[in-house]
Amino acid sequence: MSEQNLVEVYEAAIPQNKNGGVSEIIRAEIDMQVTTAKQYPRSITQFMQTAKAMVTLNESVADSCNYGLPRGGKIITGASVRFAELIFSAWGNIRAGSRIIGNDGRFVIAQGVCHDLQSNSMITKEIKRKITDKNGKTFNEDMITVTGNAAASIALRNAILAVIPKAFWEGLYEESRKVEIG
Repeated sequence: MSEQNLVEVYEAAIPQNKNGGVSEIIRAEIDMQVTTAKQYPRSITQFMQTAKAMVTLNESVADSCNYGLPRGGKIITGASVRFAELIFSAWGNIRAGSRIIGNDGRFVIAQGVCHDLQSNSMITKEIKRKITDKNGKTFNEDMITVTGNAAASIALRNAILAVIPKAFWEGLYEESRKVEIG
């Protein structure tokens, strides 16, 4: 993704001010972060040690690294938002965020963005969540907000887990499951 495209994605997340200049500020921030990432590259060994220490800290933390949802008579499990936040923190030289980008009265749409500053790889993921009940009645404002926040968290998780290669976090997820089980 080109620097101009990165600036456009970040600009969309920041309200414009009267004086403009947002593009220049964002470009300078990204340039400084990329420069820093190149000066201080991540250590995969350090990442693995730090991330393992975090995801296996105790049963409560390990439990928060996993989710389970009933779907079609089965329980679907996977790495949670909390797990993504922990490996994000340990990975380093990375930035991420999420936001609501749409609400058509039936669905909210959230976007998660994750940018690895060292490899200059960036992923954007979108999640659509229904904001109507089984009878087609729209949720109240509070439930729309809750649903939007959930969608934003899921989009963020998906973006983080897409940018950090699965080869580096899959074993960590399994380690957290072992601690969770006891």
